[in-house]
Amino acid sequence: MPIFGKEIPESQICVIRKKVTKYEVLNTLIDALIKNPAIEKAEEFRKAVFDREEITSTGIGGGIAIPHVRMDSVKEIVIGVAIVPEGVDFDAIDNQPVYLVVLFATPKSKDKEYLQLVAKVMQALRDENLYQRLIKCQSPYQVAICLNKN
Repeated sequence: MPIFGKEIPESQICVIRKKVTKYEVLNTLIDALIKNPAIEKAEEFRKAVFDREEITSTGIGGGIAIPHVRMDSVKEIVIGVAIVPEGVDFDAIDNQPVYLVVLFATPKSKDKEYLQLVAKVMQALRDENLYQRLIKCQSPYQVAICLNKN
């Protein structure tokens, strides 16, 4: 089974090798995820992600951010991952840069599955070895291999 409990296609993984803002990271991830047909209203999704981030930062500390939205126009759970080797100021609770961003798009009707996946992602990312392997990946392909291995 994939490490995060759901396979993440390489097309939904980004490695961003330049100095960026958290909004540029979010836009890059959103652009990758809206190609998935499960997200039916691209601009509504983009607005929801940005609105959610305005409420409070999803930078949870330890170099990780977990932005997430629940919407009726999302037909199945979609996960995107961004690796930012230079780090990005995400207004994280520990005031440290974020190197790994996991974006969830979830149907409102899938609360239980969403909570289970978030818990699985959080549990997996407690493994410092996994975290270090991920942030050292040089390509979406390497991230996908790391996350989707059985």
